[in-house]
Amino acid sequence: MLNNQVIIKTKISSRDIFIFQFSYLIRQWYSWIILYFSLISIVNIITRLVASRLSEVPPMSWFFSFMILIFFLSIFIGSKRSAKNKFILEEKTYTISEEYLFLESESTTQKILWKDFSKYVLTKRFVYLFVANNSAHFIPISELSNEEKQFIIQNVKSKVKKHKNGCLFAILIFLIIFVVTVGIIQFLLASK
Repeated sequence: MLNNQVIIKTKISSRDIFIFQFSYLIRQWYSWIILYFSLISIVNIITRLVASRLSEVPPMSWFFSFMILIFFLSIFIGSKRSAKNKFILEEKTYTISEEYLFLESESTTQKILWKDFSKYVLTKRFVYLFVANNSAHFIPISELSNEEKQFIIQNVKSKVKKHKNGCLFAILIFLIIFVVTVGIIQFLLASK
């Protein structure tokens, strides 16, 4: 640490990208709803399969079972696509001070003020600083000294505004969509 700043050289791997995307999605409210309904659906399918009544599986169970497959497939495909991006994989040097984060790489140089970050995610290995909803800077902290970690974490927590998301509103919308979808499917099945 030099004069209230930390300099970090980093090169992220495709594994780091996969872990980031997985941990980011797990922190989203809708991921837990999809996971919950998918697990119930998978248990439903397995119990009917064991009872040799697979034809009695409701369409919603199949739908949510495939949703979990699509969920994990999207993480895998997204990380593979990101791993092909030259900018993401090139070595970067971050200079972190009390006023800004300065990025230097082979293709770019950027000075980003703390107020320009929209949110952050803190894990044991990284601090993810978001400049957009789906674009983040990976700041590795696992190999830093305790003093350097504390400096970075303190600046992030005090200077990056936490945005409240409309989680309750989103859950309400999801439930309305779910109820309407189930109603339509029940109506179509009853009319046969």
